[in-house]
Amino acid sequence: MVHKTDKYLLTDVNHLRRIKFAQFRSQIPALIILVLAIIMNSIFPNNNRLYYDVALIIAILAIAAYIIVGLCYRYRQRIPIPPENAIVSPVQGKIAYIRRIDDNTLINIRKSLFDRVEFRSPHSSAYLENGVVQFETPAGKAYIRLNFKKPYWFSEPDFTTGNLIGMVTGSGSCTISLPGKVSLNFQAGDNIDAGEPLWEDINSLNYDSSSSPYERVNL
Repeated sequence: MVHKTDKYLLTDVNHLRRIKFAQFRSQIPALIILVLAIIMNSIFPNNNRLYYDVALIIAILAIAAYIIVGLCYRYRQRIPIPPENAIVSPVQGKIAYIRRIDDNTLINIRKSLFDRVEFRSPHSSAYLENGVVQFETPAGKAYIRLNFKKPYWFSEPDFTTGNLIGMVTGSGSCTISLPGKVSLNFQAGDNIDAGEPLWEDINSLNYDSSSSPYERVNL
């Protein structure tokens, strides 16, 4: 069930708990190393400067690793409600390229290590099949393919536009394939947020391939 206010789309608390659990599980090795460093410092006498320095360095590195892992699991509890019929970006990242291949427009978004882990539904008609997010448009079917080590999908997600449906950690990319002629307000190199509209009205997509401001690639 999706919760909303007048202006915001709220994230399911159960999904947030799963993200926090995944974060804590990833931070366990750093905590273990920190505990070992503390034990090492207590076992060896204080007058042994070498062991003290080694234990201190290990502890500092463990704390730094703990913080870095935490930064890799950032998320938002709410986002502005996307416009009705909009197609939104599923991930946060930088647009690597926008290309025309035959009669399709490809939009590649690259997520960095520290971009948020959110994977949001691109449109309310979307569904997941064999790891590929798909949805229908007036010009044909659109596809979103992921290039991440291990994307995580929440069970029985609500595909309301902009709703959190999964989690992608680490660096990677997703490629959005839209049918027909698409002119976006973005260009390669622009940053985009998960849930931010890529296309304001899905019903305005058309199959006209006569012209496009983007690089055309013929296969």
